[in-house]
Amino acid sequence: MAKPITTSQLKKNIQSLPRDPQRESIERLLRVLPRFIMEEVARPTPNEKVIKSLEKNLKMVRGLWSDYLVKHHA
Repeated sequence: MAKPITTSQLKKNIQSLPRDPQRESIERLLRVLPRFIMEEVARPTPNEKVIKSLEKNLKMVRGLWSDYLVKHHA
């Protein structure tokens, strides 16, 4: 299994995108990350490291969304 992308690298990748693709990526992650967390928790033997990583990514994406809204709608 491949190693997942780090939270900091994911943030850099999203921030490097132009405005519309950046918004699409943030919105997509805000939809799928909670679902991924629920699916991992529902497994017979959930992996705490995976859950922690997904929660970290979700927290980071929420921050990016707030920054995006302030930057583009103020």
